[in-house]
This record gives sequence, structure tokens and C-alpha cells, in this order.
Amino acid sequence: MDKVTVTYIKHSGFLVETKESYLLFDYWEGKLPELQYDKELYIFSSHAHHDHYTKDIFKLENKCKKVVYVLSSDIKRASSFWKKAENVLFMKPHEEKVIDACTVSTLKSTDEGVAFLVKTEGKTIYHAGDLHWWDWPGEPEEDNKMMERQYKEELEFLKKESIDYAFVVLDPRQEESETLGIDYFIKNVGARFIFPMHCWEQYDIIERYKRNNDRKFLTGQIMDITGQEQQFISVEKTPTSFKW
Repeated sequence: MDKVTVTYIKHSGFLVETKESYLLFDYWEGKLPELQYDKELYIFSSHAHHDHYTKDIFKLENKCKKVVYVLSSDIKRASSFWKKAENVLFMKPHEEKVIDACTVSTLKSTDEGVAFLVKTEGKTIYHAGDLHWWDWPGEPEEDNKMMERQYKEELEFLKKESIDYAFVVLDPRQEESETLGIDYFIKNVGARFIFPMHCWEQYDIIERYKRNNDRKFLTGQIMDITGQEQQFISVEKTPTSFKW
């Protein structure tokens, strides 16, 4: 029986553990769980912003039997710490690479860098990075409309996908516009399990969003993150089984 464990680390940082490997997304701060050396570790960084990337990821190079870094191409320009590491791959928007048992595709962020779509061991995982509908109070209407258009254009690439685990922005700084991006994702793309992120540790926004939207959408689809180091365990008994 296959098991997938998702660990929330901090902000947009998550560790996904499958039967054969670990996938670490946008780690920059927080405590990692103990890693099993006999697994492979794939480290994804969506862009160079300080809340999505840190040079400390290169300290993990010997934590597992094989470590591969999959980094947005803007990190190559913004940082030089990667030069001392092995197995470093850079990806631009709208690229696809086959990396061992993973097929990795990228979308273009509406901020910096990329979003990742990863297919491995029969699972499809989407991590948005900062690809989001950034509608800001006080900004010119034409700028917000442009952001809406760009976000919707990128999500067109996901509509044909059957996503198992999705990590999607829900940012309270946007005030009345805070749910635009995740609402559009759920209604037009969807996923078996959706993890709101980029909440700046204001976890009440997740509880409120889950409470309001579990009435509209599939019950249990939105994961209620309440603090760092929280783990969610998916046991593949049936296509919709999820336990935590």
C-alpha cells in the first residue's frame, strides 16, 4: 500500500515523501523532518526571493543517497552558491525535463521564476511558487487586470491535468482579493488535495477559507494547516482516501 506524507515546513515550504523519494519545495526556513538516507531527494526552488530560496539547501547535499536541485533560472543569476553543488538543473518557464523517475514541467510565474508540475510514481504534484492572481488594493486597475489575464493564461496549461497534491497561494495581504487566485484554481483546475500557502503564518485565513469552501466543493479537499511541522498522510486504499 503506497503512502504519501506531506509535511508543512513554513510559508510556501513543503516536503512530499513518496515510497521512493522526497520532494522538497521552496524551503527557506523551518525544521525539516529526519530524512531516510536510502531515498532520493529532489529540491525545487521556484525563484530567488528570500521567502522561497536559501543557500542552506546546499547543506542537504549529503542527506540522501542522491540529491538533485531543480532551480528556477533566475536563481542562476541571483546566487552563486549552486556552483559548488552537484546535480543542479535550471529551468525556465514552459520547459519540461525528465529527471530520473520525475517528469518536471514549468509554468511562468506572475511574479518571479516558475511554478512546478511534477509527475512521479503515479502522482501529480503542483507547486505554484508565486504564480498567483496578484490583485493589490490601491494598485492601478490596468495592472490588476493584466495580472488576472496572465494568471488565467498560465492556468490553461493545467486544465488537462489530473492533480493529486496542489500547493496554492492564499495571501492575507491582498485583503478583499485574497481568495481570487485559489478560487479560480479550484473552479477551473482542481486537485484531490489543496494546501493553501504563502499565508505569512496567519493560519486563521486557512481555517476560514476551508470552512467557507468545503460547503461548495468536495468535502476535505482543502487541507487545514495550523502550524509548522504539521504532517498529512495519504494512504492509497482508494482514489479518495486521505488520513491525518
